[in-house]
Amino acid sequence: MQFKGTADRIREMAAIFRSATVDDAVILRQLHGHWNFANSLLPVLIEGAVEIAASLPEMEEQMFTKAEVRIIRTSSRYSAAMMETIYGAAVQIWETLAQAYRLPWQNLGDGRVAQTYLFRYALGLVIHLLFRIRSGSQPVKRMDRMSNDMIDLSFCVYASYFDGFMTADEKARWIHANLVAALEAVSR
Repeated sequence: MQFKGTADRIREMAAIFRSATVDDAVILRQLHGHWNFANSLLPVLIEGAVEIAASLPEMEEQMFTKAEVRIIRTSSRYSAAMMETIYGAAVQIWETLAQAYRLPWQNLGDGRVAQTYLFRYALGLVIHLLFRIRSGSQPVKRMDRMSNDMIDLSFCVYASYFDGFMTADEKARWIHANLVAALEAVSR
């Protein structure tokens, strides 16, 4: 009986969606509301992008030697020490984010940590840094592009929970592929 009620609700929702038109005032109000909310987040996104962009050169300098930067730029095989550095940086970022959001982070196993969105995001940030190094470590000049990269990174992280990621953006594809590979390595 409960299933029948659920099926009825689904049919009602489908009927509402089918009956909606572009001129539907309710739908337009909802879309405008969502747009206004998303637009209100733009300053926060740009502020976050500015902070991340400012930290990238320092992260590169602290994490990798000149020889390791050369390895990243030539797409050579990363050493075990480099992999430890990459995962170690991701864990530090994850712990900082988890503390900021007041989420439990201590005493979780590696497999459990790898399933959390914030760890995947932290690892994605480090992989974004690797892409930046691979591309020549150019300074960030346009914050709108950097904030777009951070939005793309979020999509890469969401897609890491699924079987693929469809995009024409080369950077996003590279980050996603490397994020998935890194997560598989952690989960072994």
